[in-house]
Amino acid sequence: MTFLLETAHGSAENGHATNPVSELLGNFGVDGPHLTVQLINFCILAFVLWKWAIKPALGTLEQRTAIIEKGLADAAAAEKRLAEANKTAEARLNQAADESANILAQARAAAKQVVEAAKAEAVVATTEVIRRGQEAIEADRRRMQVEFRTDAARLVVETAAKVLEQSLDDATKTRLNEAATKQLAR
Repeated sequence: MTFLLETAHGSAENGHATNPVSELLGNFGVDGPHLTVQLINFCILAFVLWKWAIKPALGTLEQRTAIIEKGLADAAAAEKRLAEANKTAEARLNQAADESANILAQARAAAKQVVEAAKAEAVVATTEVIRRGQEAIEADRRRMQVEFRTDAARLVVETAAKVLEQSLDDATKTRLNEAATKQLAR
């Protein structure tokens, strides 16, 4: 680039532009002092932009990159902890399911024992009711036998009185009732 500037500057001093590059630069309005000032301005602008714009932006970008990388590492660690927590929770759920199955089995066994005990009590109660019923029937049978004998003896006495056509006094009736009762009791 300096060659172009020197060539353009040297040709302008001689008064004749024989160099085609100098002519071309001259046609575009480029002259050496302005180009030098513009290059210095560009360098100053580039330095200022680098110092106060690009460098801080790159620093911020690096900080954000570090934050993102840290976030990704934290996310990976959280994912790992989540997987471990899921395994632990699944193990606890399996353990709880086993415990509930054991409790259910024990409850069923206890219920079966209660049912068996209730059946046994029902059998005892039924036997007791049957025994009491049989005793009541036996008592009723005896009472009915006594009533029957008494009624039969009375009928025998009445029949005998009609047959004999005599009237019996109370003492004779009682004696005949007792005799008939003894005869029926055999």
